[in-house]
Amino acid sequence: MEQDLVISRAVTEIFAHDHLARALAFRGGIDHRIRALLVAAIILAQPATGEEAEPARYESALAAWRAERVASLKGPDGWLNLAGLYWLKEGANSFGAAATNDFVAPEGSAPPRLGDFVVENGTVSFRATRGAEVFHGESPVTETLLADHQEEDATLLTAGSLAWTVIRRMDRLGVRLRDYEHPAVTAFTGIESYPADPSWRLEARFKPYAEPRKIRVPTVVEGLGWEPTVPGTLEFEAQGQSLSLEAYRSNDEFMIVFADATTGDTTYPGGRYLAADLPGENDTTILDFNKAYNPPCVFTEFATCPLATPRNRLPVAVHAGEKYTEKP
Repeated sequence: MEQDLVISRAVTEIFAHDHLARALAFRGGIDHRIRALLVAAIILAQPATGEEAEPARYESALAAWRAERVASLKGPDGWLNLAGLYWLKEGANSFGAAATNDFVAPEGSAPPRLGDFVVENGTVSFRATRGAEVFHGESPVTETLLADHQEEDATLLTAGSLAWTVIRRMDRLGVRLRDYEHPAVTAFTGIESYPADPSWRLEARFKPYAEPRKIRVPTVVEGLGWEPTVPGTLEFEAQGQSLSLEAYRSNDEFMIVFADATTGDTTYPGGRYLAADLPGENDTTILDFNKAYNPPCVFTEFATCPLATPRNRLPVAVHAGEKYTEKP
């Protein structure tokens, strides 16, 4: 009875103290029944129709997108659990925790020798050391050909908390190592971002090139470039200026790598990324800079991030999307 009275009072007070309710509803440790009622009350308290509801709906959707982004970074396929990136040479490349290996696994994560990556004529096989417990799914591995990430189903091998796949970058083959027990996952505290600003959700018109272009984009790995297909540019207006960005084709959407006047100040020095839908029938799409996000190399040293080209450096300050603070 006493707890029901607390719940009843909480719901009654929600409309008078909306800011307090928001804080309570999402604070850990509060009774789940109270939290559920508070969240429901907050939702009911929002305007249901009309222009006043639009900013609230937009902020709610953006908050959900940001939460999903954090969950993805912390997930098994996220960037936070990366523990190594090894570039393969032709022939055998030994792998294990011993310092004598070509590729050394993090201390305490593996036996002295797990096996060898064998490169022959552009293909990679893994040959497990006798007695090493290496698996493909639930099947023990002795020797197997590894499909790289560009193929339909990349081969994922595991040993204890470690997992690895082969990646292909232009003429290079590498091994991307994950540690599902990586301390960076639990230590991650989130991403600092600019406040939601619907004015940075802009309509852009797609202007195709006569023929799609293949360009070379620099990456954080010295000497390693990226060659995306560029079908055209996205033209838009911001801060009273006519602007444009080259759009890279990425599966069924556009990927944009851009820099602006915040780059190297409050945002990552190499630029930020932005996804956009392919244009509709009227050749327009939406550029929502509130969803501008940091490259993977902000979260791990084991990534091969493309950097913004001079062509994609905007002369305005985009005070929207994710920020960056250099680690001490």
